[in-house]
Amino acid sequence: MNRVNKALGWFDERVWLLLFAMLVFRFGQGLYFPFSTIYFHNVLGIPLPLVGVGLAFLAAASVASGLISGPLADRFGRRLPMLLAVGGSAVSFFLFSVVDGLAGYLAVSVLAGLMGSAMFDAARNAMVADVTPPERRSRAYGLVRVGGNVGWALGPMTAGLVSAAGGGTGETYRMLFTGTAVLSALVVAALAIRVKESLPGAATASRKAPASGLREALSDVRLLVLLGSGVLLYYVFTQDWQTLPIYARNFVGVPDGKIGLFLGANGVMVILFQLPISYIIDRISKIVALLAGAALFALSSATLLFTDSFLGILVAFAGFFTLAEMILEVAGPALAAGLAPIRLRGTYLALFGSCFGVSYGLSPIVAGALLQARLPDVIWTIQLIAAAMAIIGLIALTLLTNYLKRDRRCCRRYHSKMQATLIKPR
Repeated sequence: MNRVNKALGWFDERVWLLLFAMLVFRFGQGLYFPFSTIYFHNVLGIPLPLVGVGLAFLAAASVASGLISGPLADRFGRRLPMLLAVGGSAVSFFLFSVVDGLAGYLAVSVLAGLMGSAMFDAARNAMVADVTPPERRSRAYGLVRVGGNVGWALGPMTAGLVSAAGGGTGETYRMLFTGTAVLSALVVAALAIRVKESLPGAATASRKAPASGLREALSDVRLLVLLGSGVLLYYVFTQDWQTLPIYARNFVGVPDGKIGLFLGANGVMVILFQLPISYIIDRISKIVALLAGAALFALSSATLLFTDSFLGILVAFAGFFTLAEMILEVAGPALAAGLAPIRLRGTYLALFGSCFGVSYGLSPIVAGALLQARLPDVIWTIQLIAAAMAIIGLIALTLLTNYLKRDRRCCRRYHSKMQATLIKPR
């Protein structure tokens, strides 16, 4: 028990509340996503390329949401954007259950991107950083992420059972979407009642206009380098999730049951090892951790490039990829929070969260075109290049951070000498 207490670090109550909120919220999303494409294509008759356009609209809107939600969280607090995000998700999922054509689907996709997971993740990451000291922050992010993964694992399983019992009809799918909306509404109510505001007093005392805070954040060269590296790493992250099931089935001949095995193994690995890995990340440099994550993404891509078997896919995805994912999803926000001034913490975290949206809007398009051309090896080669470029960016971030630290020390010594000279008696 003492070891468990040491590993978890006795977190603030709000971290535990966010863990349960994530579990329910992701469970609800897990009811929607497995059958959404099937519903929109098979039931509503929307062509698959246009279903993909809707996903691209959602990704673009989530990036825009990052530019809005971060400054909003820094100016008005973390609770407001969290409530708006989960409430917006409840509305979006309900509207998905009643749209009857392409125009409605595209419009709701934009709404889901603007007021959905991106806004919620930015605000809850900022709240976790507010209530957790830096030396425990990675564990706090890991703990909340485990809750989300448990929900994400249970949601699709439940959706599959409900769909099978209901015969996979349009009415069954609409019922699942409505269930997602109801669960999201319950999360809104729980957050509104139980979660207290965490915006630090220092941030409250020096609030800036949203546009001003965004400009200041984007003038931080360290953040820009981190964002560039983040987009490259999330490119690999988002592309593998979209590509590997199709690649395994159509190019390697892996049966559906085994595809479910390596996808499910990812979730089991996260549940078992996220907290131990987060504990290690808390004890080392976050940049070093991200470098290790980038190297693991490169190993995953190299394994896929040089093998074409189920075992190779299992090692690449459930092994190297999953370890890299666990590092990226914890060390990335922890590093962004560490770089941020307290009054701009929400903005920095929202901008880092936008890396996912940028990558999610691009990587499936590239993968789809290359799979259509039957060039899967090019996909893994591009991923190797992306991981290598991310490593270069993170090394540059290390050098830049060390340079700025030395520069600040030199400035402090210079000012100390000047003050001593000015006050020295004649």
